[in-house]
Amino acid sequence: MDRETLVQLLNSAGREAGHACRRALAAGAYFEIWPDPVEALPLTRTYQRRARLAHRLEIPSLGFEEAVAQLSSCGLEHLILGIVASTEPAYHFQLFLSPDASRVVACLGVSGRARHTTPD
Repeated sequence: MDRETLVQLLNSAGREAGHACRRALAAGAYFEIWPDPVEALPLTRTYQRRARLAHRLEIPSLGFEEAVAQLSSCGLEHLILGIVASTEPAYHFQLFLSPDASRVVACLGVSGRARHTTPD
């Protein structure tokens, strides 16, 4: 998949995360789409757990809950995964595409600058 096609597909992806991912991609961020589909149900469960963990650890994210809801309701047996790595702002975007790569089912972003706490 080429950059311009992915930018176009992101027009219909999740609100906040999709827009931020599209901007990063249009600005030249690194991206990769893996061609082999993976099973959607285990992936959905994994991201449900990751959403809870990110929330508990207060890791800044974009569209995590929305993406999990979209994954849960997409009705697809398989998905294709992709990433967009943005440096400014430092975000890792996880993309979930339909098996034929014709649409972005969900998109979420996780800050590359994890919140660090210091002991008192």
